[in-house]
Amino acid sequence: MVSRRSVWIGMTAVYVLVSVIAADSVPAVIDGDLRGSRWSTVFTNAVPLTWDWNDAATRVELNIHGMTATWATNFTAGTTHYLWRPFTSEVPMVEDVYTATLTLFTDEIHVAEAFTSRLAVVTGAFGETSVNAVSNSLAWGKVRTDAVVPYDAAFAATNAASAQLVIAKVGGVTRTNSFADAAGYFGWKIKNSGWGYGVFDLALTFSGRSADILTAELTRPLDGTMIKMR
Repeated sequence: MVSRRSVWIGMTAVYVLVSVIAADSVPAVIDGDLRGSRWSTVFTNAVPLTWDWNDAATRVELNIHGMTATWATNFTAGTTHYLWRPFTSEVPMVEDVYTATLTLFTDEIHVAEAFTSRLAVVTGAFGETSVNAVSNSLAWGKVRTDAVVPYDAAFAATNAASAQLVIAKVGGVTRTNSFADAAGYFGWKIKNSGWGYGVFDLALTFSGRSADILTAELTRPLDGTMIKMR
């Protein structure tokens, strides 16, 4: 006899089977670090989203926004799940970070509850991916298109609860991005968003560890082909 319990993580229900008879079970890998970036990483092209209804809610609105694509769907009372397909191929062609917002309404305008989750699609989560092992390669210092930037308190060997990423264009705008968690992904939309081209300084810090700043310098070159005449 097997009983089933539902453990809710954001909008995703993780089902744990608990055996009540004396028998050997198949080992399973469980990531117990709820702050880890694994919980916000997509590992399949079919992501089931589930939710419970608030007693006062009459409809649900689901909005998913990424750097390159968006989804918007409405559900009437009784619908408790939705199968989201962020991409159709077996392996994603581009990387992206999506913010999924589930809003329960009591009528057309009044909100009963709202939940938000951030999910990242990265090619490294789908098997083999290309790795540039040359630490002084020029490729490490260049960014050409929208980028997924990972952050994790483990980078600074700390148990911090939050993080902050500051992106400053040399001679231009500076933007500060604050995160309520200490591990995850940030979608840096660099194309068609006012950043332009040039040199960018990135600084990553974690709460309580202002002295431990992780920095990087990236250059976004002009699109197209450059020919130097001598």
